[in-house]
Amino acid sequence: MRLSFILVLIFISFLSLFHAQKISGNWIGILTNPSIDSNQAIPVLLSHQVVMNFSNGTFRIEDAGKIQQFEVSGAIKNKKNFNLSSGKSPTIKSKQSIAYPFDFQFTLNDSSGYIESTFNAPGSPYHGYHLFLERDLKTYEPNKLPILEPSVAKSMLNNIKNGIPAKEKRYKELQQFEFNPVYFGYNEFTVDSSYNDYLKRICRILKSHSDLRIKIIGNTDGDGSEAFNLELSKKRSNEIKLILIKNGIRTDRMIEEYNGELHPIDSNETDEGKRKNRRVDFQFI
Repeated sequence: MRLSFILVLIFISFLSLFHAQKISGNWIGILTNPSIDSNQAIPVLLSHQVVMNFSNGTFRIEDAGKIQQFEVSGAIKNKKNFNLSSGKSPTIKSKQSIAYPFDFQFTLNDSSGYIESTFNAPGSPYHGYHLFLERDLKTYEPNKLPILEPSVAKSMLNNIKNGIPAKEKRYKELQQFEFNPVYFGYNEFTVDSSYNDYLKRICRILKSHSDLRIKIIGNTDGDGSEAFNLELSKKRSNEIKLILIKNGIRTDRMIEEYNGELHPIDSNETDEGKRKNRRVDFQFI
């Protein structure tokens, strides 16, 4: 009985440590004005450590070279939703910066992977701003010099506006993503509307990972001449390309390949085999 109790305590301690590690560390993000349709993205950085049920760290704001950094802390009951409050005075502040104490909810949106909150800082120009944070594995050395990149903040705002999830969620989504062929009717190159959601998912992956390109590979069954099938596979590939372009993917991120009837994945002696061969395949490159 005593051994079982000890094992339960060890498990609870391990679980608590696991969750603490998941939310501890650096969270880079932005403050943006919700009341105007602008491209305002003020870079911020939360760096904190969770020990047992308490968070302690720093929160830094860099607005056009003006720096303010506060100590922040808060008790934790729910690892996905807890309050962080700043000290009354900043630990680092540039001369031209006016700093006010603040608090916000560290609230994880499971769907987007972002910490999403409202910045509560009465008297501050940032009071009522929307706060977005995403985990960042980069190492930062807080000091009086600017350490955050405005271009990164602008990119993050653009991602949020376009429904692109946070970094960790994007990488997980890429690891779990599997390509499926797009199939076509006999002698047809029109893409069936049932593939719309799937092709939008491909576009979302591409938008989330600017280093990726995609190869679009057209294929046909064995009916018809080799020249006819080569042209048909080109039309099928091009139709997919046009859909990706309509969904915001640049042409320089796409490569087309036309195989005609040369690379069947099943027998051209059966109707089912032919159906499987009338397809467009994909590869990330």
